[in-house]
Amino acid sequence: MGNRAPGNRRSVFSRLGANRDLRLFLLVLPLLAFVVVTVMIPVGQFLYRAVDNDLLAENLKLTAASLADWSPDQGVPGEASFRALAHDIRNAREAGTLGQVAQALNQQITGVRNGFIKAAMLVDEPDAVTVEDLTRVIPALGEVPLWSLLKSAQSRWTDFYLLQSIDLERDQAGAIVNVPADRAIFRDIIWRTIAISVNVTLICILLSLPVAHVLANARPPWSGILLALVLFPLWTSLLVRTVSWIIILQGEGPVNATLLFLGLIEEPLRLVYTRGSLYIAMVQVLLPLMILSILSVLLKLPKELLRAATSLGANWWQGYWRVLLPLLSPGILTGSAIVFVFALGYYITPTLIGGPRDQMLSSYVAQFTNKTLNWGLAGALAVQLMALLLIAGLGWAAFRRLGRRS
Repeated sequence: MGNRAPGNRRSVFSRLGANRDLRLFLLVLPLLAFVVVTVMIPVGQFLYRAVDNDLLAENLKLTAASLADWSPDQGVPGEASFRALAHDIRNAREAGTLGQVAQALNQQITGVRNGFIKAAMLVDEPDAVTVEDLTRVIPALGEVPLWSLLKSAQSRWTDFYLLQSIDLERDQAGAIVNVPADRAIFRDIIWRTIAISVNVTLICILLSLPVAHVLANARPPWSGILLALVLFPLWTSLLVRTVSWIIILQGEGPVNATLLFLGLIEEPLRLVYTRGSLYIAMVQVLLPLMILSILSVLLKLPKELLRAATSLGANWWQGYWRVLLPLLSPGILTGSAIVFVFALGYYITPTLIGGPRDQMLSSYVAQFTNKTLNWGLAGALAVQLMALLLIAGLGWAAFRRLGRRS
């Protein structure tokens, strides 16, 4: 029996080696593991922040339990709930999580953070704390909304951030309603992100088609030189390219200096920190991706197609529109998908070169993550961004399927 084991092992490995699909899977397994560990798990944890209520559920257990039979239409709860809250504040202070709890509550009801921090000095004897003591340091306890928020600690999940990310909220009755007009900003941000991304994609298509045709018909060495010029922006840092546009378009930059020298303007134009400068910078960065996508398809097509169409009675425009352009649609769709997805997630360029009304969704994700530390809202906005990417992917797949059928 002992002599069969090596042979059996060799036969197992030989069978594994003969399985082509298994070999391919084993080859990509390290890359798959790397993507899962470094991308999918961190992104999943960040998106989970959009519905995470663990912090309140863990630190406000007694308060949430005391509010089990309470409803907002009953008004402010009784002394037992105040006493339970005093116990939770003391426990959170001893656990070192009171500051985090106060910050989480303050993100949903502004102004309560300092009150909860001050309350920590009153709860050494929680049973001796009165309703007036807590209400004095936390005035919001005299109103129903804060108690509704404290009751939400009964669940480890919350929809507050997801609703806030699309300008919705729950009223005291629990119904979903629109936030007041002076607080409604996120829908505009989402539509602005979509509009900028679509416009950048369309501009890239219009500019890429003639460039791709020139590259496809150019002869050496010009074809290589032109292709190098197209690829050159991809070899340069995105930050460097963005700052370069700020220098070029600023009031004392080359563009305004040239216009002033020619007498076309009397004073410098405001070209930077505008929607136009944002389009210029984004198109310059993303244009090579569209050109390469169209060029890869164009090089595979016979160069006699337009000539054949015109010989059959069509003019140049009819031949291009009805013959050549449909054949280029796979490259246009692929380039559009790449450019649109990249544009949706742009952060550096809108932040540096766009104005206050030109900031896109990713800028606010970064702001709530790094500056205000509101990770719940940042995660919810990231969910909106992922939803846009999913919709874009489904639209791209639908267009590809329609193109194949036609």
